[in-house]
Amino acid sequence: AVGRAWAGACGVPEATAAGAARAVEAGDPRAAAVWLDAVDALSEGLVTAITLLDPRVLIVGGGLAEAGETLLAPLREAVRAKVTFQHVPTIVPAALGDAAGCLGAGLLAWDLLSAEVVSR
Repeated sequence: AVGRAWAGACGVPEATAAGAARAVEAGDPRAAAVWLDAVDALSEGLVTAITLLDPRVLIVGGGLAEAGETLLAPLREAVRAKVTFQHVPTIVPAALGDAAGCLGAGLLAWDLLSAEVVSR
C-alpha cells in the first residue's frame, strides 16, 4: 500500500515503499506525507493490539521495518500519542528482518516432518 501511494504521489508507476523510505530520508515532502499516512494507519492497529494484549514489547518486522528508525521513530511517537490508559510497550525491529516469515515457514515444515517420522 505504501508503494502504491508513493507511486501515485511521485508519478512513477514502479515506485516502491523502499523508495518512499529513501525519499523520506532525503526530505521529500510528498514522501513524508505518504509515510505519515502509513505510520498513522500502523499505529492505529498497534494501539488496538496494545489495548487487547498489553504487550511489554512490540516487534515490528516485514518490508517496512527494513527502513529502521525512519519507520520506528515516528511510529513510537504516534503510538505514544494515541494510547490513553495503556502501558506503552517498547517497539523494536525484528532481528530476522524480512526473512522471518520464510524462516518460520521452514521451521514449521521441519517440525511437521519430524512429527510424522516420530509417529511412524
